[in-house]
Amino acid sequence: MSEEQFKRLTAFKTRIVDVMNANFVAQKEGIDYLEFDKLRVSRIRIIATVVNKRVNEERSYAYLVLDDGTETIRVKAWKEDVEKLEKPLIGDIIELIGRVREWETERYLTCETLKIVKNPNHWLYHKVELLLTKEKVQRIEEKEETGISTGVEAKKEDIEETILKIIKTNDMGKGTALKLIIKELGLSNKKVENVLKTLLIDGLIYEPTKHNYRILEV
Repeated sequence: MSEEQFKRLTAFKTRIVDVMNANFVAQKEGIDYLEFDKLRVSRIRIIATVVNKRVNEERSYAYLVLDDGTETIRVKAWKEDVEKLEKPLIGDIIELIGRVREWETERYLTCETLKIVKNPNHWLYHKVELLLTKEKVQRIEEKEETGISTGVEAKKEDIEETILKIIKTNDMGKGTALKLIIKELGLSNKKVENVLKTLLIDGLIYEPTKHNYRILEV
């Protein structure tokens, strides 16, 4: 299936045990994914505790071992991505968005975004959501689909990147105003607001004051 068959879908909330037990499908061309019934998932969002950590002396490789109370999994990073895993300490609760990978017999995650969870209630809310739903995975944001999503970013990704650049360029310390973002893009208010909502959910930006946005440094 081509990228044009999908609309952009954000990461899926799930438990580590379900990530480990789902069928993994490796693609020679395209994006690897997990199969949950008829759903194909390549981007996931988990909240878990860091129970082990390693960064090599050359800072060319690092990993975290995460435990969410159901199972453990490693998050790995190489080269320039190592800095994403350096800040969390053992015992920290983190929220991670990443992709599932397999090498030989190990299933692990790569890191797209990571932030330390300061409020333990956020973790409890995440766990309760997953307990209440009958599904093993849960969309962060429901969107209409033209096919089964594999997490492939289509044209909307270009808009997201443009918005991130606008926010970063125009932020003088208090954030970039929604009106300015809309003006720079030349798109409808609703379309811009929908993309901003996705970026907020993915943890790439935050809203320090109403209708002002800043890049979230993790």
